Amino acid sequence: MAKILMINGSLNANGFNQQLLNKIKELIGNRAEVSLLDWTTVPFFIQTQEFPAPDAVAAVRQTVQAADAIWFVTPEYNYQIPGGLKNLTDWLSRSLDPANSRGESAIHGKITTVSAASSDGGSHVRPLLEDLLAFIRTQVIKENATGVAIKPANWATGVLEFSDDDIHKLNQQVETLLAKLA
Repeated sequence: MAKILMINGSLNANGFNQQLLNKIKELIGNRAEVSLLDWTTVPFFIQTQEFPAPDAVAAVRQTVQAADAIWFVTPEYNYQIPGGLKNLTDWLSRSLDPANSRGESAIHGKITTVSAASSDGGSHVRPLLEDLLAFIRTQVIKENATGVAIKPANWATGVLEFSDDDIHKLNQQVETLLAKLA
């Protein structure tokens, strides 16, 4: 069974992007093994501390390497990738071989896809993250990438609402990823 690793670009355990991630997991159902990456203890990237990698970095790299695909679910901060998520991708993109700076990384060659929940559905962050993922040598699935717009009323309740169109688009993204893994 394919292993899909979910990475939430927000560390808000009950936030909109966690709710989006939970919906995606529900739509995948039992068609793949789905897990969530815990990256809460990953330190700031400092090149001089790369080798040996800090324990938290080694652990997330190992988890990423064990996955068949990675699904990023992220908010959009000031039209950008959240700083913590960018830091995580910096660690994941670095060569595992201290003698070869262009060597394979933990995320090298992985199938990736991106979804976002933000005021405008992540229309700025999704292409930025997709470009970054392509640059760090992942196989980015851009087709059917989904953004869910957070409605003004959702901010008051803290509950992300999904329209029928949102569910349809998320299902398309799920099917596209699963087909790539088949």
